[in-house]
Amino acid sequence: MLHGPAKAEAIRALAEREGLDLSRCTAYSDSFNDMPMLTAVGRAVAVNPDHDLRDEARSRGWKVHDFRTGRKAVKVGAPAVAGAGLVTGAAIAAVALRRRRHRSR
Repeated sequence: MLHGPAKAEAIRALAEREGLDLSRCTAYSDSFNDMPMLTAVGRAVAVNPDHDLRDEARSRGWKVHDFRTGRKAVKVGAPAVAGAGLVTGAAIAAVALRRRRHRSR
């Protein structure tokens, strides 16, 4: 499998062999790892992107398409929500414990 810069090198070689103008080509990816390939073409599109690619695509004004179903979105988002809930719960518990200790003095 090709990753990172190797994928960009491969599409440059293919474009040269086939006489393609990469500035008129489109590349699609779901991974930030493909940034070298995405920046080698005239139009880049992020499809079901990972977090880093989503952020980079938005900052560059690239199209972003997310076709994941609600179930998949929950699988991706649930850990983040659970982590935020855990941190919030721990903060609330710490405040409550501090108040309890303060009252008992």
